[in-house]
Order: sequence, then structure tokens, then C-alpha cells
Amino acid sequence: MDHPLDFIFNPQAIALAGVSADTSKPGPAQWYLMSLVKFGYKGKIYPLHPAGGEINGLKVYKNMAEIPGEVDYAVSAIPARHAPQFVRDCVAKGVKAVHLFTSGFSEIEDAAGRQLEEEVLQIAREGGVRLIGPNCMGIYCPSTGLTFAGDYPDQPGFPSRSGPLGLISQSGGNCICCIREASERGVYFSKAISYGNAADLNECDFLDYLAGDPDTKIIAMYIEGIKDGARFKQALRRAVKAKPVIIYKAGKTETGARTCSSHTSAIAGSAAVWQAFLNQVGVIQVANMSELVDITIALAFMPAPGGKNVVVAGSGGGVGVQAADDITDAGLHLPFLPVELRQALHSIYGTEAGSIFRNPVDIPPMAGKEYHVKAIQAIAGSKDVDVIILQFPLDLWALARRAVLLERFTDVVTSIRESVKKPLAVVLHNSVSQQARRLEDGARSRFADMGLPVYPSISRAALAISRYIWYNRRHNRG
Repeated sequence: MDHPLDFIFNPQAIALAGVSADTSKPGPAQWYLMSLVKFGYKGKIYPLHPAGGEINGLKVYKNMAEIPGEVDYAVSAIPARHAPQFVRDCVAKGVKAVHLFTSGFSEIEDAAGRQLEEEVLQIAREGGVRLIGPNCMGIYCPSTGLTFAGDYPDQPGFPSRSGPLGLISQSGGNCICCIREASERGVYFSKAISYGNAADLNECDFLDYLAGDPDTKIIAMYIEGIKDGARFKQALRRAVKAKPVIIYKAGKTETGARTCSSHTSAIAGSAAVWQAFLNQVGVIQVANMSELVDITIALAFMPAPGGKNVVVAGSGGGVGVQAADDITDAGLHLPFLPVELRQALHSIYGTEAGSIFRNPVDIPPMAGKEYHVKAIQAIAGSKDVDVIILQFPLDLWALARRAVLLERFTDVVTSIRESVKKPLAVVLHNSVSQQARRLEDGARSRFADMGLPVYPSISRAALAISRYIWYNRRHNRG
């Protein structure tokens, strides 16, 4: 890919400012260093600290000028007051991009903070250096070994596996949470960018990059505010034409907008204007980060639904009643099963006693795997069915039966994975007990490895499917 920002995701040498050789009091710079080392970054790493020394087998250089080789990317994890001089040193060294992890700039709503940010920006622009941040986590790019999450016993690092999702997030915390949740549910990342205050490089720059990135098939964004409305509209229109774009726009309320400003100095804008514009362009809008991940896994794993007719199949009559409301509230249809399909299910199981062959379909939990496989294949073969949701309520069963029935459910889904061509989603209902949560984690991982979208509730599955259908109809796709 030939793009002016491509070098940011492919640095050959990284300087880390603030890495003290004294490991008794580790700080953010040491954290970045160990994250890169453990993640397998293949380029050169140059720790920086005025005291010098050595850490993790690497020489700690006292200043940028002392580094013997070229440096194309630098991370600043030093106090904000030292940032101007650090950027000057980067200009002199020929550094192409500086990531300012450091906070204490315009986001603190202080005149001195804003002035300091403007000073740093002016130095960078005059010296031809691009800035990421300040007040941000930076870049995650598995293919080139860039990360900002270390691999520790109590906090595993980010996956080294690449995937189709590109994430642009003004919030570092939301960026981290999204990467962790999406990867746990089977969706991996091409790139992820936490860009903070966006003093220089902003949402428009990164959106333009990901729109043309061949490794990115889906773009997701968390936005608190924008720097240039006209430019953002142009970049967004281009991106939406190329691939699905999902946006969670925070700061809809007056209080939320004020909080955005104090977080990243963002100007939030009118919620009504945002919603109208995003709808007009054809962006998939979500209300939180979990919904963002929900629609992402639908786009990544499901074939495009041909219509809104949904069949919910699984065990538990009470669950089915609630499912009917959830499906309808999401704007989908829960049609009564046609007579011939109900007869087919009756023939498979031999009786409807203890079951309900309507919709939702409450199937006999104790029946053998072969019966369930035939039943789901029969449902999938109906022309009146567009989407199938298979649900399993973990806490419905006694402890002794729970693992056995979940294993049977998993085997059934595994068996029909290839033969059922209709869009398929799995719901493992939110678990209450600790044992159920452990079972849920294991099953979710297995389904994710199969490339199946897994949800913690029927309401979340239905909303994601509904948005998927809206997107395809809006753009005449699928």
C-alpha cells in the first residue's frame, strides 16, 4: 500500500523516551518497552533516559543524538513540560513520527496546557514530524509487531494474529477493551489506533488510511469529537463506499459532551446532527463499545441475511417468550413456523411433548445429537427462514447436567456448521454462577474458532443482525 502514513505502521526503529534502567519503579516507558519485546517487534529499539544504563539487555541512551542509527518512530512517556525539547531532538534526528503518550496538554482545559500543545505542534510541523496524540496509547499493528499491551500473568497482551478489523479510537481505554473483547469473540485486527487529542494526525487521516488499506475489511470508530467537519464528511463518504464503517459517537448529552472535552479536548457537536449525517452517509451507528463488537462479528462471520425472518431454536420456554420480544424490538420478524416444517420436526423427534415447535422452537434437550442436527437442517431448508439463532441457557440446568448438555449443543453446532448455509448465530446466555461462566468462556472460544458469531443474549444478537440487514439494504449489498 502506497500511502503517506504507511510508515507509521511499519517503523524500522523505535526510540522510547523515559525508560529508566532502574526497574524497581517501572513506569509507562518500561511498560511500552516490555510490550514491544514480548510481542516480537523485529525492528531496533532504543531506550532513552538521561541517566543512561542498561535494561533488558538494551543500552539506555542518554539522548536522541547519542543513538547511533536512524530512528523513524519515537514514543514520549516523559512529563509534558519536556515534550517541546524532545520533539526538537526528534526533528534533529530525522524522526518521521512521534507518539505522545504523555498527557497534560489541551485535554486539561487549562491555558498553559493548550499553549504547550500548540508549541509542540508548531515544532513538529516546522520540522516535518507527524504527531500521534498527545494523551493516547498509540498504534497496534500485529503484522509489524507494534503493540501497547504487555503480556503479563494478570493481563494478557494483544493477539499477534492479524484480522480484518481496523479500529480508530479517540479513547485509549475503549481501544484496549475493544481489542480484547473482539479478539475473545474471534475477530482480529489489521490495525488499531488510539489517537487522543489529535493535535496533528486525527480521525480524518486514519480513516483515509484504513479506507485504502487492503488488510482492513471493516472500519470501526470511537469518536468524541472531530477537528475538521468538512474534511471528515469527505473522508467518511469515501470510506463508506469502500467498506463497512461502524461508529460509536460519544458525548450525546450535555454532560457527556463536557466529559469528552475534559478527556481529549474534543468538540462533541449536536447529537441530532451527528445521527442524521451518519444515517445519510450509510454508517452503522452503535450506542456503546459492546454493540460495536456485536455488529463487527456479524459482518465478519455471517453471510448476508436475505430477509428479516428469524427462527430461535434451543431449550427453555421462558427464554423463548423473552426472545419473541427481543426479536420484535430489534425490527426483525419471528414468524410462526409453517405447517410442513412443524410436521417435519414432529417426525424427527417423534412427539411434541415437552417441546414447542412454533417459533421460538423449544426443542427436547435430552434428545440425541442426530435428532438436533436433522431438526436444524430442516429449519434451515425452509424458504420462510432467513436467519437462525441457536440459544443455550447455561444456568437453566443442574450442575451435573450442564457440562454434558453444553457439550452436546456444541457438537450439534459443529456438525451443522458446513451444511447450513443460512446465516447462523449462537447465543450463550449470560451466566450467573462461576462454573457456568467458565463453561461459557470455553464454548465461546470454540465457536469463535469455527467462525461463528456468539452473543451473550438474544437481544444483542437480534440488534446486530438487524443492523447488518439495514447496512446491506442501504448499500445494495449482499
